[in-house]
Amino acid sequence: MYIPQFLTFSVPRRCVLPLGLAFLFSGALAQTTTSAATASSPAPAASMPAVSAVLARGPFGTSVSAADVLSELRRAPEAERRVLLSKPDTVQQIASNLLVRRVLAAEAQRDGLSTDPITAATLAVARDRVLSDARLAQLDAQNAPSEAALDAYARNVYQANAAKFEKPAQTRARHILLPNKGPESLKKAQELLAQLRSGASFEELAKANSTDAGSAARGGDLGFFGAGQMVRPFEDAVNALAKPGDLSEPVESQFGYHIIRLEERREKGMQSYEEVRGQLLVEARTAILNESRVQKVQSMNKDFVFDKEAIEGLTKQAAR
Repeated sequence: MYIPQFLTFSVPRRCVLPLGLAFLFSGALAQTTTSAATASSPAPAASMPAVSAVLARGPFGTSVSAADVLSELRRAPEAERRVLLSKPDTVQQIASNLLVRRVLAAEAQRDGLSTDPITAATLAVARDRVLSDARLAQLDAQNAPSEAALDAYARNVYQANAAKFEKPAQTRARHILLPNKGPESLKKAQELLAQLRSGASFEELAKANSTDAGSAARGGDLGFFGAGQMVRPFEDAVNALAKPGDLSEPVESQFGYHIIRLEERREKGMQSYEEVRGQLLVEARTAILNESRVQKVQSMNKDFVFDKEAIEGLTKQAAR
């Protein structure tokens, strides 16, 4: 059975939700133990300005109220919404944008555009979208799983997908990169290596000499990396270092000459449940609420009646 996309949602580790649905799911993304609907709904009226307050007026008796601005911002995560509402210039810009649309809509109404069948249907669909989204948020709140249920679901996923949580072996190293401009570059690399072996600070020499600007600012620190992430000459040189603090000879790659110091090794292992619990709880809520939404769709589908002749007529007309 086909399930409309807007009725279900997924939360990959990095994702961008459709704008029209984001406000419903911001709570599920941001929290792991409270309902998505609670987190994504506007704050209680007591903590907000009077929603009927008029913020701007325009031609044709148009106006924009605080409620209009709050509605526009409802799709934003709560923290972002609060930041935006704290800036008068931003609120004024939002009100201005809304007023432009409202005046244009008034002009369209004046010119009879709302009587066009497609425009009228579009208005009806827009109304349905707003109300159906509100209903979905209500259903999510009613079906919000308990913390215990979420944790149990998350643990089951963790135990059933052990391979997903494996951590590959990783190495952390520092390097000083010098451009390869001929024999002089190699000579300079050897001079720097001699200074390091005499006790000079690797971090200071990296800041002063390395042409890898990103790592140079961190004293040459490359952070942790796995097999295959570095060019082969660099990786081979790192693998040859036995213990933290060991220094390589100058290593030539397509980037130039590297002087490498081993910092740390991490063996292959498994992420603990606590390390991934937060993300698993988000995914657990998503799966549980999706299941509830699918059940709702299935219960509604039993009462749907489709006019196949009318549908075929539309497709034939569109094909002309």
